[in-house]
Amino acid sequence: MNFRKIGLYALVILAFSAVSSFSQTDLVKVKLSKNSITSSVGGSFEVKIIADIKDGFHINSNKPYDEFLIPVTVTSGNKTFPISKVIYPTPKDELLKVSPEPVSIYSGEIAISLNFVVAKNVAPGDYIVPIEFNFQACDDESCFPPDVIKANLNLKIEKGKVVTGAAVSETIDSARVDNNPAELDSATLANANDQGIPESMPDSSSLGASNESGADESILLAILFAFIGGMILNLMPCVLPVLSLKVMGFIKQAGEEKSKLRKHGLAFTFGVLISFWALAGLLLILRAGGEYLGWGFQLQSPSFVIVLSVLLFLFGLSLFGVFEIGVTLTAVGQNTPKGSTYTGSFFSGILATIVATPCTAPFMGSALGFALSQPAYVSMLIFTALGLGMALPYVLLTSIPALLKYVPKPGAWMETFKQFMGFLMVATVLWLIWVLSLQTGAEGVLILLGSLLLVSLSGWIYGRWSVLHKSLKTRRIAQLISGLILAGALALSLMYIKPVTASTGSVHTQGLIEWQTFSPELVAQLRSEKKPVFIDFTAAWCLSCQVNEKVAFGSEEVQKAFADKGIAALKADWTNKDEVIAKELAKFGRNSVPLYVLYLPDKEAVLLPEILTPDIVLGYLKDLK
Repeated sequence: MNFRKIGLYALVILAFSAVSSFSQTDLVKVKLSKNSITSSVGGSFEVKIIADIKDGFHINSNKPYDEFLIPVTVTSGNKTFPISKVIYPTPKDELLKVSPEPVSIYSGEIAISLNFVVAKNVAPGDYIVPIEFNFQACDDESCFPPDVIKANLNLKIEKGKVVTGAAVSETIDSARVDNNPAELDSATLANANDQGIPESMPDSSSLGASNESGADESILLAILFAFIGGMILNLMPCVLPVLSLKVMGFIKQAGEEKSKLRKHGLAFTFGVLISFWALAGLLLILRAGGEYLGWGFQLQSPSFVIVLSVLLFLFGLSLFGVFEIGVTLTAVGQNTPKGSTYTGSFFSGILATIVATPCTAPFMGSALGFALSQPAYVSMLIFTALGLGMALPYVLLTSIPALLKYVPKPGAWMETFKQFMGFLMVATVLWLIWVLSLQTGAEGVLILLGSLLLVSLSGWIYGRWSVLHKSLKTRRIAQLISGLILAGALALSLMYIKPVTASTGSVHTQGLIEWQTFSPELVAQLRSEKKPVFIDFTAAWCLSCQVNEKVAFGSEEVQKAFADKGIAALKADWTNKDEVIAKELAKFGRNSVPLYVLYLPDKEAVLLPEILTPDIVLGYLKDLK
């Protein structure tokens, strides 16, 4: 009979009945020798994890003598940065009261060396490398259940000369480190990224840098991308109706003094910039607090969708002529003999930015992903460039009035055009109602429709009795009643609508494409099976996503290619707030949708453009047999 095994087996049994006034974090303290490291593409680095074991206790070594004992192990939670070599210290053999034969253990303070080699295809950027210290603490008579202490290593990868064929020890010195050890315990990684997703990762190598000069070039490139993206944003479906009205306002104002026209353009630009600055500031504050948010994040909130629906519905009613106010949000210039005010142009810029958030234009995705990985001042510069790009056409029209000769002359057509735009505003509201249905269900839609009915009543009362030919008393009463009804409509929606549980995707069939619910685990499984994987990061509130859905994935050719080539199609639906999807977006240096990712077998991820056509998709699939 093997008494050693019987004794050790009893020790394991006792592990689940051990009772103590302290947890294992009181028994084992862990710290990293370096909590941040800077290395280069193709380089190597080393870090040690140091464990201090309380007197009278021990942990099993990495190679215990019996297979049922829990060994100490150290692993990396980041698949991009696996540990290339773990060097454990020499254990010692001790006799325990429950075992007649020695047991291989560690006690006191131990240091385990971890060697990493950075792959040549890793993109420069800032990463989090979760390091897990797995162990079981015991004394001479009993053991605690197995436990894990997690630690975050902050890793910055820069471009640099790739060292090949060199031993790890020969290249360690090339890594610059911060030698402030980080004290850690089991709760340290409550916010850790177990998928190893980088906190910031440029969209391409062009947005990464290894030195001060390269960093400056990356920032300038991101600013340029943002500026171009801002200009293209004017052509996106969510922005075009509002800005078409703004152009119509400039046409109306063409007869004014050049200086006044220029001031209207500047007021509009200032409204755009203020909105982008506010949005950027809010994003930076929330992300600093640990939130994973990106462009269009406010539309993940049913409350914001409701407020925007009411705002645009009121806007549509005004365009239909149900009511008019002295300064409309579009400042089209037909409300008073003197034309629109600068305040109206300013609020036009704000409204244009608000309705722009569901859209992502080409160049925007990489620029915004880079922006939110940089210091605050760089982020603000990039958002400023985005706003200036969006405002540029209107600045040019108001600064160079001669350009207005290329647009139609003012006339009766403008009133017809204005009313036609009202239908587009109502169509936008219908789309927002659909978005809300996915966030709150049918009950939320019913409540919002009731609220919009009250909003209509509010607008009708305001337009019917708050007009100049009515007495001052009548106008004041009408304004009061109208305001109370509007406030009640908003309160009704905001108080009683509750969001449904978020999902990382949806399962449905689109022709020959069978979309599966996205999860990082499913991606890993499919890739291990050597299957091609296509991930569609989308959201119901993203108009660009919906257009691509119909144009590209609705194509029979694309659907046939997916089926014939055996492509696993995954849908990551970001309609509601979802940190899993937000972290995956961050992995690719993005914080906005749409994002399309293609994994070919045994190859790195390929990112497709934000705007898709069937030919673009098929072009990326042509090499897949």
